[in-house]
Amino acid sequence: MKVSVITPSFNQGRFIRATIESVLSQQDAEIEYLVMDGGSKDETIEILTSYGDRLQWVSEPDKGQSDAINKGLRRATGDIVAYLNSDDMYLPGVIARVVEVFDRRPDVDFVYGDFHAIDEE
Repeated sequence: MKVSVITPSFNQGRFIRATIESVLSQQDAEIEYLVMDGGSKDETIEILTSYGDRLQWVSEPDKGQSDAINKGLRRATGDIVAYLNSDDMYLPGVIARVVEVFDRRPDVDFVYGDFHAIDEE
């Protein structure tokens, strides 16, 4: 199963590299990664560009986080769709675990998990 991960972003340059790495480092999963940026004026675009074709991104004004996620949903082609904020990270193996749940339980429509709260430091 292909998983589309959407990250809404706006001026999150100091965090977004860690977010991107947490998605792109997922093992045992086919991932389509979409970053929907609201027209950042910080280093976000430079960071996004540095990943080449490893992710898809758009930078244009939007009406906030929900609008950015909706734009990503319209582009997503995955069997499973998720979103991850631009200052959050996935733990290793989480995407493969989600795919496993959906494979094993076709009656399930929605999966969520616990979190670990972190701050800038």
